[in-house]
Amino acid sequence: MSGDDRFVIIGGGPAGIAAAISAIRAGFPAGRITLLEKGERHDPSRTSGFGGAGANSDGKLVLESAIGGELETWVGERISGLLEDVLELYLDFLDPAERPQYEAMRGRFSDPEAGERIQRACIRAGLEYIPADIIPLGTTACHGVVDAWHDFLVERGAEVLLETRVTGFASADDGWTVVGEDGRELQARWLLAAPGRSGHGFLVGALEENGIAAVNGPIDVGVRVETDAQLTRALTDATWEFKLRGLIDGEHVRTFCVCPEGSVLVERYDEDLLAVNGQTLPERPTGRTNFAVLHTIHLDDPCDNPAQFAQAYIRTANILGARNAIVQTWPKFADRRRSRDDDLRDSFTAPTLASALPGDIRLALNAKSCRVIEAFMRALDSPGLLEGLCSHRTLLYAPEAKFYTVRPARLSEQLESDRPELFFAGDGSGITRGLVQASASGIVVGREVARRAQ
Repeated sequence: MSGDDRFVIIGGGPAGIAAAISAIRAGFPAGRITLLEKGERHDPSRTSGFGGAGANSDGKLVLESAIGGELETWVGERISGLLEDVLELYLDFLDPAERPQYEAMRGRFSDPEAGERIQRACIRAGLEYIPADIIPLGTTACHGVVDAWHDFLVERGAEVLLETRVTGFASADDGWTVVGEDGRELQARWLLAAPGRSGHGFLVGALEENGIAAVNGPIDVGVRVETDAQLTRALTDATWEFKLRGLIDGEHVRTFCVCPEGSVLVERYDEDLLAVNGQTLPERPTGRTNFAVLHTIHLDDPCDNPAQFAQAYIRTANILGARNAIVQTWPKFADRRRSRDDDLRDSFTAPTLASALPGDIRLALNAKSCRVIEAFMRALDSPGLLEGLCSHRTLLYAPEAKFYTVRPARLSEQLESDRPELFFAGDGSGITRGLVQASASGIVVGREVARRAQ
């Protein structure tokens, strides 16, 4: 490796950070790593900034290969070991005094007896339960991990450039040239593109400019549900994050990002796009549980940009809410009538997102998704599951959407594209759909770059 050989990483989310740390731990010189992140160290958007969307929200570690993406498609049997490596990546950077309490959670939320009970209830309701070993770090602890990651990289000499937006990259002699918004150019021997979900536009443009064949990923559109924590406790005590799936008239729908005793919050993709998410602060229980209900949509010809479809939903909801999130009571959603202030006052559950305005989610969300989500929620309201969910105790927030952008059509088992030394990782590259698998994809790339550099 010559003195000019650099490993440049676009994106400071869990994939990019994991790649940098893993490369250093595998012997790659930290001083030859540059990590570029468009957001701030603690970015108020929650979709950008050091740590990315996943690590800056609820910080749940879901140690199950069937949840959070299709990384196993490329890495095969290595997936089990990679999930263990991800766990260590997070636990190693906890406050040492806190680590034992999280280590003790291993297996706590994957009890076979509880899983069988939930699965039987799902069978009766026409749903599927996906058991998973989960370690819920919570927002506060995960923020501490992210800060420790940053300190690790900086103290070892890696170049971490925040508030630095990349506009493109192109092949160059023996590597790649990365261009910043300010016109600055960086030369990279190895390049990792891990721009996160908010980097959709950038990635689409970069793939087109470099003539790299791409395939569209799915999009998830739906709502965030908030209800009384007592109503969900039978499931959250057993599983913390209940992973339930439905197939409604051939359409896939699922629960996602369950936040027991949590609150609903706003995340921003840019100045014009805001969506809702959730978090749990263990030190501040709310008496509420919130979770997403997402309808997965695969769009093909003639649609060449599925993410724009999801963005249209977000934009419409933002218009209806006057740039605020929309909240609607379940009875009004089911009756196809908008909620007003007096409906919220009459609800048995007060919104934890105080800025949300009452409205009509059906005006923003497409009719098929509304029908699928309504049927799914009625199935959730079954004995042994979330009985009582479809009631005055439940609120729906919009917009909730996840879009996983495009991904290169061809990737190797090391996540290298058909262009030498150009790698892709994380949710923004369409490879993963969650915190753990995004981190795992970064580990794959970081170790491979370190191996090639030796």
